[in-house]
Amino acid sequence: MLRPALLLALALSLAGLPLRAESLSDRAFQAAQLAMLSSAGSAIRQAELRRSAGTGPLADLLKARQRVADRRARAEAELGALGRDGTADTSAATRLSGEIDALSTEITQLETRIAAEFPRFAEMTRPRPMTLAEVQTALAPEEGLLFIYTGARETHIWAITPEHSAWQRIELGEADIAADVAALRLSLKAASNARGAEALKTLGQKPKITPFDRTRAFLVYADLLSGVMPTLAGTDQLYTVAQGPLTGIPLGLLVTDAPGDVAQDGDPDALRRTSWLFQRFALASLPTVESLRAIAAPSPAQATAPTGRFLGIGAPRLTGGAAGLRGVKMAGATADPESIRALAPLPGTLRELRAIATTLGAGPEALLTGDAAVEPALRGAGLEQAEIVVFATHGLLSGELEGLAEPALVLTPPQVATATDDGLLTASEIADMTLAAEWVILSACNTAGGDGRPDAEGLSGLARAFLVAGAKTLMVSHWPVRDDAAARLTTDAFAALEQPDIRHKSKALQASMQAMLEDGSDPTLAHPAAWAPFILVGDGR
Repeated sequence: MLRPALLLALALSLAGLPLRAESLSDRAFQAAQLAMLSSAGSAIRQAELRRSAGTGPLADLLKARQRVADRRARAEAELGALGRDGTADTSAATRLSGEIDALSTEITQLETRIAAEFPRFAEMTRPRPMTLAEVQTALAPEEGLLFIYTGARETHIWAITPEHSAWQRIELGEADIAADVAALRLSLKAASNARGAEALKTLGQKPKITPFDRTRAFLVYADLLSGVMPTLAGTDQLYTVAQGPLTGIPLGLLVTDAPGDVAQDGDPDALRRTSWLFQRFALASLPTVESLRAIAAPSPAQATAPTGRFLGIGAPRLTGGAAGLRGVKMAGATADPESIRALAPLPGTLRELRAIATTLGAGPEALLTGDAAVEPALRGAGLEQAEIVVFATHGLLSGELEGLAEPALVLTPPQVATATDDGLLTASEIADMTLAAEWVILSACNTAGGDGRPDAEGLSGLARAFLVAGAKTLMVSHWPVRDDAAARLTTDAFAALEQPDIRHKSKALQASMQAMLEDGSDPTLAHPAAWAPFILVGDGR
């Protein structure tokens, strides 16, 4: 994690960037993007490691690049060691400098070949920062972008619209925000499995539900976002890019007005009267700022157009106990099937997939579950033609793959692992697919890593892979979702797009969340645990 002083120093030294920086704010904006990619780079590095461990032209190029990079690192170390004993060898220094320049040129040539011959892989692993002006050009009218970079002691916030931009530095660091996020997630976890109005009714008493700390949700908003709200006046669709602990919650559940009596935090009516950020903006998240380029660029012609069909994948056959094992072992470039099989089963995901299929009018043939939820079946199921794709399974993120940290989705493991079927659908395998889906839904993907902290890195790696593969928009859940709520939120969002006054996906999800919040038939639906688990990632238009 870059400290704020280092972030500013990097901003001041960006003269070598290929992009022009018009101001200190612009320099810092690009520096924060680079710092974000650096601190969250494990998913990208692991994608490269996995691909280079295999065979084929891409693996050969990656291995060659790594060999040259290793030679350059050794030459740099030798050059740095010259003169430490009080003497200087000018000829040796000249020779090493020339060698380093030649090796750098060779690396550039290899990277150019990778970008030309494997553009999807290059797009996923070589993101480039954007300038403020580029962001403003990419945004449509009434759109804005909010970029939040959290350092050890400060948080940097940029709010950008087509006409204006603002940069603020807040003296709240990673530990401060992490404590708030942990407290909010705790109340969400406590309420996430509660359901049913009848059990909550006591004769003569008003229903109560698990309290949600609205005051804390308001203070996070007031501390971090209230200062840039004037810049976003007139904006009703907002792209957000967050780094650090704030990625552990959907920003839509932040409270925009002081809530008042904390004793009402468990009152469904009070929760419905609360002013939530999702009501102010139709929100969509981006894994990186430069993801906006793909959204703004004209869509290339698809080799196969989506057919409108639905495909649901999940409920893999797993045999672990209630807690399952924490971590999957790797054997070279493939996963160990037994360690996958020992993960906890997810019985609710089968109900969820069936509920979504029924609502969309799809039959059982549209589902790959249990023994059918395997990699070969997925690749042969016409994934490239599906308009709506739902994965309801474990999402393995940082710290959960022993020996390899590339994020992955869990499928039913085979008896014997192969390069094309080991029970893990990894980010690099996803990026290799050809998708035309308008919606890809990742349900029951936990965004917490092995240490329980929010894992923006792994989630970003999965999201980026699907976007590179051609998916337009992802819906990702921040915690395991009630199957009834998941089916309703997703299908109501699809249905909302049929309304003449709702033209964008972000507004469709906004309408779906609002409808659930207002539903008085079940008090538990007023809690953010029910209506706030999903975020949109990618194109919110």
